[in-house]
Amino acid sequence: MTADAQEGDDGEDPPEEDPYSHPHQPRLIHADQRQHPVGAAGGGTSRPGADRSADDDADVEGEDQVEYRRSRSLALYWHDGELTVENYLETRSTDEEQDNALAVDEETVALLSRFEEFTDVDEVVASFPEHDPESVRKAVLDLAEDGLLLTRDETAREDRLLETWGAWGEEARYFHFGTRNAIYSGDSLEQRRSDARWIRETGGDPPPIFKSYPDAPRVYLPRLPRRIDDDFVDVLTRRRTHRVFTGEKVALADFATALYYTFAPMQLYDAGDLGTLMLRTSPCGGARHELEGYVGVFDVEGIPPGLYHYNAESHALELIDADFDRDRLHRLTYESEMCTPSAFVCFVTAVFERTMYKYRHPRAYRVTLLSAGHLGQTFVLTSTALGLGAWQTAAFRDDELDAALGVDGFAEGVLYMFGAGLPVYAADGMPSGISRAGLVEPAALIARHPRPDGGAE
Repeated sequence: MTADAQEGDDGEDPPEEDPYSHPHQPRLIHADQRQHPVGAAGGGTSRPGADRSADDDADVEGEDQVEYRRSRSLALYWHDGELTVENYLETRSTDEEQDNALAVDEETVALLSRFEEFTDVDEVVASFPEHDPESVRKAVLDLAEDGLLLTRDETAREDRLLETWGAWGEEARYFHFGTRNAIYSGDSLEQRRSDARWIRETGGDPPPIFKSYPDAPRVYLPRLPRRIDDDFVDVLTRRRTHRVFTGEKVALADFATALYYTFAPMQLYDAGDLGTLMLRTSPCGGARHELEGYVGVFDVEGIPPGLYHYNAESHALELIDADFDRDRLHRLTYESEMCTPSAFVCFVTAVFERTMYKYRHPRAYRVTLLSAGHLGQTFVLTSTALGLGAWQTAAFRDDELDAALGVDGFAEGVLYMFGAGLPVYAADGMPSGISRAGLVEPAALIARHPRPDGGAE
């Protein structure tokens, strides 16, 4: 991946190597096997700067007095038939590929479990009487070198993690920190062309860029978008989240224009080995444009109510469910009082193959989420310019919404939703239900940047 292609519309990026090339686990030697060599098969190779030799490992006098604690940022999972442990907070090099995961067996997991709190190595060695003591010590040191066990002097970073990220849980921590510091290669034209050839050779033909329901009844939308002459700064400053609507029907031209400028391609371009790609008004990493739009229509002139897929290639609505109504939407959005009264709502899904075809590193999922945000901003600004009141949210029942859209959540899954209607304004010009702030105390609103010593600047 190149940074430019991840943030912009085009670019051809380098192949991503499999990040899971695991060294073997530390070995515990049974007491009746002490005649065999004691050591770890590949332990200590996954951390930057690991240079402990076999002689160094054998000379552990005094080191066993150190107390260790199991890292609080470990993730265990099965990979290629091996139980694997990874410290997702481990600092990764951005210059060269390094292993950041270790294949382990059940005995190693049992060893890690002994270090819930800071524990002396001798105490742990004594708890494994069936194993050779030196093999247990060496396994402990290998786990420490691999970043899975930490001394008291090494826990400040993960303690800070738990202090600041505790509310979001393990899933958010693993995703955010586990996808940091990916390696990006050069962005020269020669490099991008070479990478595109590699992608084509390893991935085959590129996936389609449009989706269609060829057997579904269609509503072809007006081909001429409504002209928008509003001042750009005026549109930016007028944009607000609206929750109260008049209940009147939205004009067909306004509805069609909002969908066109949000989801339709403005141009197609030849990306060489990567095929033909679309260019929307919103940026998308590598111009993959993996996002699809589905529309729940309730109050739009000339459009029968129901759930539709927006066919971006034809600028048409394809009927999925004629019985989709506000009661269904109310359930899907946790009984939202903002979403349900809208004239129409848009559900944004990702066709993941479009991104994965080019970007093989999990960091690319970040970019897919960012692309959904770009699309949402385009929608709400366009709606504002059209005189509509818009909103956006991620508060929906994922599985139920996937089912309603007829997608499986794996090849394609819902990420985001937004909608609009004719807004109701309060007397001060703000959206109904929102009040301007009055007299405030600035000290309660502004945080001072912390100094290295822990104080505030």
